[in-house]
Amino acid sequence: MHEVSLVAALIETCEEQAAGRPVGTVRVRHASSITEDSLQQAFRLLAETGHLAGATLITEPFDVPLRCACGFDGILGHDDLVGGSMAVCPSCGDVSRMTRTVGLELVEVRTVA
Repeated sequence: MHEVSLVAALIETCEEQAAGRPVGTVRVRHASSITEDSLQQAFRLLAETGHLAGATLITEPFDVPLRCACGFDGILGHDDLVGGSMAVCPSCGDVSRMTRTVGLELVEVRTVA
């Protein structure tokens, strides 16, 4: 589960930014190829202790588009990317090389006053 490693790195960054203060809210942007449920589950699991215990994860998806020779012109989902740099067309199954996209981007860390 790639999402767990992304969230582990996210939590480490949040803890650094919080500088020992408890965190109330973390806001992120995530690729459409990563499900919100998987991020929330990994966050709850990895943040259940420490400065992020009880913090809320707010997610905002961004689209990962694909335009294929078969005519597909749409947004890729969770099962359509392989290794972050290869896309499988959901219409015809053709494999395309893609520019590597950041899967998870930290937007804001709010500490509790």
